[in-house]
Amino acid sequence: MDDKELIKRIMEEVKDEKLREELLALMVEKNKKKDDAKQEEERPIDYVARQKILFGATEGVAKVEWWISFIGSIVFIIISIVFILVGSLGPLGLLGYFLTPAEERGSNDWFFIFFFSILFIMGLGFFILGLGSIFSLRSGKKEYERLKRKRENQRQS
Repeated sequence: MDDKELIKRIMEEVKDEKLREELLALMVEKNKKKDDAKQEEERPIDYVARQKILFGATEGVAKVEWWISFIGSIVFIIISIVFILVGSLGPLGLLGYFLTPAEERGSNDWFFIFFFSILFIMGLGFFILGLGSIFSLRSGKKEYERLKRKRENQRQS
């Protein structure tokens, strides 16, 4: 028997107004508990934390690993900035190569220009990856906190 049929039957068969209200309130309470349990099962949390918990880690360990990933991303960005700074010698060397008269150019200049340009490109790529990982970790944390607040608000009401 579904809820609509149960409500209809309560309204038809129960003559006492107070008893009818109590039965309907019990039914609402039962449905609310069912909905809370269902939402608890479907509650998405931070993907990294969920994976760690599935593999046996506690929520505390998952939080520590999240912070390690966050700090690692910042270190990754710092290293990429160093690559960009050192690699910027490549484009500057290319500019210097074309500004230098042809008689004074060395035969090994292209090797160094190429090497430093590759460092510059790698630095840019690492920088973009580092920023992406930080934004991904932060958005996962914000989503988890938003869902946590939403769940607490539902419990209070």
